[in-house]
Amino acid sequence: MNSAQVSTVVQCKNILGESCFWDPRDKCIWWTDIEGKKIWKLDQENQSFEFNLPDRAGFILPRKKDGFIIGFPKYIAISNQALTTFQKICDVETEIKETRINDAKVDPYGGIVFGTYNEHPDRQNRKPIASLYRLAPDLSLTQLLSNITVSNGIAFSQEENIMYFADTPTARIQKFEYSQDFKKLHELDSNLIFNDVGVPDGATIDSQNNYWSARVRGNCIICIDMKKEKILKKINLPTNTPTCLTFGGPDSSNLFVTSLRAEPINDSTDGNLYKVETKTKGSKQLLSEI
Repeated sequence: MNSAQVSTVVQCKNILGESCFWDPRDKCIWWTDIEGKKIWKLDQENQSFEFNLPDRAGFILPRKKDGFIIGFPKYIAISNQALTTFQKICDVETEIKETRINDAKVDPYGGIVFGTYNEHPDRQNRKPIASLYRLAPDLSLTQLLSNITVSNGIAFSQEENIMYFADTPTARIQKFEYSQDFKKLHELDSNLIFNDVGVPDGATIDSQNNYWSARVRGNCIICIDMKKEKILKKINLPTNTPTCLTFGGPDSSNLFVTSLRAEPINDSTDGNLYKVETKTKGSKQLLSEI
């Protein structure tokens, strides 16, 4: 049973809404429609704005300086605030035609951790040829993990040097302990597979260090106590395909959730931006030093 009020805030009908975040610089929600080649913004007056892109963007993230970091399919770029100029700063997997850049988060040291995604059209036969990377503030690129199919669920503990990650087809959320600047990465034992709630997509952390997971094809989001490894809350949504979520709003107590349209020609509730009113506060949005 839902313990929170859920509403549709933007009927944006995204083909593949993803990578939402609350920007403390302008107090707006930003997200990408990957297949629509658009960035969206929702301001404090609940007005939404669209920005056309030159290509698909797997993620958009905020910087300490003006503008954004954007992950196009095969490269990462810095854009201006108006999303009209794009400066390439890093090529990614240009030798692997089946992959594109997907989920990403700003890390606690000012870099970004991002992963790739095997988007071969035959979903049942996709091979684990994608990887997880870190792009440091000095623009050095390091591969953190390999043998991945769909990188998702990246989030960072606010109390410990722990990173969370999910390779969606495995249905499993993993825990990794990392050292400063990710010079070492060590997987911790965990049992974070939850049945009958879809599979893990995007994620975020709240102020109590609980992990919130968008459960694509599961009609819900869940809140997980990562120490006890159990579900604390399950909140049903109007869409079967939530993709990413972020805390935002004046007191950071609202969850905003993006979604995808599994069948884009259908006029359904999928693909919209939803708001979940909670009694939980989110963790602070980090700004990249790139």
